[in-house]
Amino acid sequence: MSLATHTAVVRRLPLALCLAAVAAACSPLDPPPVRPVPEALAVPVEYGHSVRFATDRAELSTSEAARLRRFVSTLPPDRRLAARIVGHADQRAGDAYNHSLSSRRAETVAAALRAMGIVPVSVSLIPMGEALATAAVDDPAGLARDRQLEVLVSATSVALPGCPDWSGDPGYDPRNEPLSNLGCANAFNLGLMVADPRDLSMGTPTAPADATREAEAVLRYRTDKVKQLDAEVFQ
Repeated sequence: MSLATHTAVVRRLPLALCLAAVAAACSPLDPPPVRPVPEALAVPVEYGHSVRFATDRAELSTSEAARLRRFVSTLPPDRRLAARIVGHADQRAGDAYNHSLSSRRAETVAAALRAMGIVPVSVSLIPMGEALATAAVDDPAGLARDRQLEVLVSATSVALPGCPDWSGDPGYDPRNEPLSNLGCANAFNLGLMVADPRDLSMGTPTAPADATREAEAVLRYRTDKVKQLDAEVFQ
């Protein structure tokens, strides 16, 4: 390499380094984290109630029937509810697990729940030696645990998004991200309006359509022969 060529290369080197530094400074930033979209969510909830029975009896007492009605009255209205009855078998000296008595008690409670409009109702029996209910405060020895049933009612509720969300500054956003409050009002209002919270996670299947009927309606519309509305239906 000649002296002139070597001098030219040395002179260009600082310029090349400067250009590389500028290119590095202008390189794209790491992609911003994806901001979660505000949405109303369907969440499962469960309500519990204990029904007590007298020893060796499978009938609901007047007070227990009233307690059960009060419990049902506190459940969310206009919701599809499903009940599960867990029965503990009575302990006996000669028969440790009295499944027959526990079954009759469970059917008594199931019939009462169905009469109050809660369906479906499932029944499961758990022997006392396998699972124990929590002892009441006034029954520290747990002597009454084998004379009660647990009613567990499952439902679905709505978890509303935290709105408004102004965690992001709308006046300064060098990353040009979506606004933190974008879509919050729509999701919040949807959660308040939905009739069945389960529709937020899965829609309701539609009934089979009548293709002939729908096609005839379109034909009447195109030929200006639309049927008149029945005024009595809207009275």
